[in-house]
Amino acid sequence: MITFHPTLPVVVLVLAAIALAVCGWQLATGRGRRLAWLRRSLLVLLAVAMAFRPAVPGGEVPTATIQARVFIMVDTSQSIAAEDWGSEPRLVGMQEDVVEIARAFAGADLSVISFDSEAILRVPLTDDGSAIIEMVRALRPEIAQQSRGTSVTIAHDLLKAELERTEAAEPDSPAIVFYLGDGEHTAQQPPQSFDDVAPLVDRGLVLGYGTQQGGRMRVSSFDPAVQEQYLQDPGGGDAISRIDEAQLGAIADQLGITYLHRAPGLPITDALGPMAAADGEANLDRTEEARLEVAWIFGVPIALLLAWEGLSLARSLRATRGFLSREGAR
Repeated sequence: MITFHPTLPVVVLVLAAIALAVCGWQLATGRGRRLAWLRRSLLVLLAVAMAFRPAVPGGEVPTATIQARVFIMVDTSQSIAAEDWGSEPRLVGMQEDVVEIARAFAGADLSVISFDSEAILRVPLTDDGSAIIEMVRALRPEIAQQSRGTSVTIAHDLLKAELERTEAAEPDSPAIVFYLGDGEHTAQQPPQSFDDVAPLVDRGLVLGYGTQQGGRMRVSSFDPAVQEQYLQDPGGGDAISRIDEAQLGAIADQLGITYLHRAPGLPITDALGPMAAADGEANLDRTEEARLEVAWIFGVPIALLLAWEGLSLARSLRATRGFLSREGAR
């Protein structure tokens, strides 16, 4: 069964009604351009369908009542592509752990911040655990060509601002921070301290991914052919990324929370259970249906229609220039 979770539904419907009214008027009065206005009407309908965020059942998530603000910070730099989570990239381990965090804190307000050469608030605080899981499953390493070096503390200001803002709105709700990364700092500036953030954090974990032996990294790129290649070291050979546990331990100390090294097959539920239990009961036996959003499906026909629209516009411009040239030659 398809469900919908629209963003700003009233605004979307009003704009869609106006756009469809214009298209309908052009269809009724226009001559020789009916196909173009039919195409534009279809574009509007597809855009509305995407904005209403259709979803199908996507498994189950546990229900619970936990009063807490949970901030999940996820490293998305090129190094999380390093293949030392067993034989898979570190990102796989991070995604698995975020699922467990969302399960353990089901019912709490959760937020996701990603960081690489910049910090981005991916998901503001929400009690929709499935939205958190969907977002993190969609995360990919930063495009290698766009990277300007990664600071392990680049999310400092964003995290502090979110903690202060949400504490003002929910002063009785404890703040729990999960920092997921490999500690690899490649920015020129030294890492900023989280000491001033610690008073805003009640508890949490710094979770470290990677090994001392390190792993090769497939290139993160828009080009599918390049994605099959491994990042090269300027000195020759494949570049190797290694975990920096000293850096991760320092971040944990600054935040006043615990550092925990992660590895495949090593459960994290034992560490999460007591933290969640401190703020409420998470009943993992009682579940509700999760949503798997399928709005992306509409992206393909929208892209094709936009390409058609662009081609039609280009032809019209060429025809207009040709007409003007002939008129000028007379």
